[in-house]
Amino acid sequence: MGRNRLGMALVLCVAALAAVAAGCGSDDSTSTEAGATAVTTSTDASTTSTTSDGSDLDAIETTIKTWLTEGDCDLMTDKFLEEQTFNDDPKQACETFEASFSPPAYSEDDIDVTDIEYVNDKATAIVGGGPEGVSVTSGGEEVTSKYTLVNEDGTWKIDSAELS
Repeated sequence: MGRNRLGMALVLCVAALAAVAAGCGSDDSTSTEAGATAVTTSTDASTTSTTSDGSDLDAIETTIKTWLTEGDCDLMTDKFLEEQTFNDDPKQACETFEASFSPPAYSEDDIDVTDIEYVNDKATAIVGGGPEGVSVTSGGEEVTSKYTLVNEDGTWKIDSAELS
């Protein structure tokens, strides 16, 4: 039981800091990894599925924004879900995660996702510290979060999140 409380505290802390680090939204994202197409695109996609028209950038950004605002377990790998809940049973871990999730006081439009890079089925993106000049500080340091995602069966899922 104590371990679940620690896990929930960690989940809430990561989500809260990511939310705080989310600046004013930017509509531009680019992919710069070798082998990936460099594209500047709008962020109003409504799905996280990959399509053949190059919407990986939109899908990656939408995955992060939806997870931060809705806490959807389907947008997390089993590994990330286990890390967040300290429960290795995906069904129970999802129930725990969703029971502890509180809708934030911000919307997807308030989240600044930048530096999206992807190659094949792996991606990274930064939340916070964007070009709008909005930054959150803790102890004098700017707070951002780096998300690593993987594409599982055509759907981008969060595999890890690091605060920096």
